[in-house]
Formats: sequence, structure tokens, C-alpha cells
Amino acid sequence: MRTVADLSEMERGRPAVLTIGAFDGVHRGHQFLIRQTVDRARRLDYETVVISFDPRPEVLFRPDSFQLTGGDAKTRIISALGVDSLVMIPFTREFSEVPAGQFLLAILEHVNLAEMWVGADFAFGHKRGGNVDMLIRSGQQSGFAVHVVPRQPLDGTAISSTVVRELIAEGDVAGGASFLGYWHGWQGLVVHGDQRGRELGFPTANLQPPEYQIIPASGVYAGYVRFDGQRFPAAISVGYNVHFRGTALKVEAHILDWEGDIYDRVIGIEFVDRVRDEREFESLDALIQEMEQDCAEVRRLLANAEEPGELIMLEWP
Repeated sequence: MRTVADLSEMERGRPAVLTIGAFDGVHRGHQFLIRQTVDRARRLDYETVVISFDPRPEVLFRPDSFQLTGGDAKTRIISALGVDSLVMIPFTREFSEVPAGQFLLAILEHVNLAEMWVGADFAFGHKRGGNVDMLIRSGQQSGFAVHVVPRQPLDGTAISSTVVRELIAEGDVAGGASFLGYWHGWQGLVVHGDQRGRELGFPTANLQPPEYQIIPASGVYAGYVRFDGQRFPAAISVGYNVHFRGTALKVEAHILDWEGDIYDRVIGIEFVDRVRDEREFESLDALIQEMEQDCAEVRRLLANAEEPGELIMLEWP
């Protein structure tokens, strides 16, 4: 897949079937839309083009907003869907001022647009000035077709990034994965921590999340750590180390049955299921005993977990 950061880097060649959106999380609904676009392009022997943005627009204007996936993660998932070209536009306040009509003209200038596939509630441009009706009118004038794909349901609930973000924020990572079609996670730098885990016999990798990254609610989770092309089972702690009167939120992963040094490396982390809430303990011995039980529960949960979908996040570190 070819990836560029600006429409001007596209070469107007063979006809293209295009879809566009923030695609936060690239959940099952997004995957359905993108696959429809890919399938249509292949039937016509056209190019598939996806346009997306990083970060998602809301995080620039609402300080309490987060996102499921940054540009790198979205790129990995979209690549796995068989797309030919991805335009991952850095979303800035300046870019947010671009009117919908002007942005559409830029697409037409740099992409030989034959068809555009979008969701029913799609809107774009300054103050969301462009919508499906505007695209249909523009298509009639400029010679491209517009296909509208309705929002996809899962067990009676419409799939949306908002729903997934709410589930993840509440700690329901298994529920979030059912909508995503993969285990929610991210890549982060392993930074030096307080070394308490090592002292207790449970060394941890202290991960630095990407900017704007949504993080599950405080607690202990069963999950995986990825690096060197491998996936390792892990007990993942999210919280403030309340037993030690911590004040900073930390994400720490204890990799089961593994020893080594991964400081200052970028690794992948995936959340599979929730084990328990974060809490304070009566003593250090009680904490250690609970951590042993946590690891046993992590093994049980991972042994019984089924992959939430056919799409696996590829090309982790």
C-alpha cells in the first residue's frame, strides 16, 4: 500500500474508487465500508484510495477527547484490508478551516475519481459543511458516482467509534474488541519506572502511550505484548499504584514466562479482558499474593479467549 500525507503527492492515473473518513479504530463498520470500496475497485480494475486524518478532528477542539488509533495504527489496519493508496492527512486547526468544496476540488485535481463510497452520516470540511447530498450533487456535475453505505449493526447495536471509546474507557476491553474485530491496543515506548515490580518478583514494562490515546479504566487486564515479530501473554496494570500512593497514571505489562531487557524499545500492547479493579492492599505480602492470582487468571482468560475477528493487527515491532 502506498501511503502519502498530502493529496498533492497523489498522481492522477487510472480511475479510482475512494472512501474518506476519520476511521477512528477502523472498527468492523469501517472495515465493511473499506472492503466494499476495495471489492468494487477490483471488479472494475480501478485503484482503491482511502483518505483519513490524524489525529481525529475532535481531539484538537475538545481537551477531554481521545482516540482509539493514531495514524500509524490506522495505517497498519487499512493496509491489511487490501487498499492501494492511503492519504493520511495531518489534521491541524489550519486544515479544519478548509471548506468542503475546496477540499473536494483538491481530491478531483489529484485523484481520477470514478466513485466515492461513504457512510450515511458522513460530513466533511469546515464546520462539517459537506455532506452526502452535497457529494451527490457534485458527483452529478463532475462525473463521479456516490454510494452510501448504512451504519452496520452488531447484535442490534450500531457500530460506532463513540460506542467503542465508551466501552474501552469503562474497562470493557472485550466488549470493545467485539466491535473492533481485533484486540484494542497501541504501540508505546518502554520507559524506566520505579522498579517496584522487579523488586516484588514481577518485572514490568512501563509503556508510554501515544498522544491522545484512550486508555482503559484503572485495573488489571489479560493481554499480549508484541515485539520481534512475536506475541507474548501478559498481565497488564493500568492505574496509579494506589498501594504505593502513586499519583501518575501508568500502564505496565508483566510478560509471563519471559526475561530480558526491552527498555527504550517501542513495543505493541493488546488488551484482551479485564481481571479486576485497581485497589490498595493490607500488606506487601497480600499484594504479592494477589499478583500471583492475577497471573493465574490471565493465563486462564487467554487460554479461553477467541480472536475477535479475522483482522489481526500486522507488522507490530
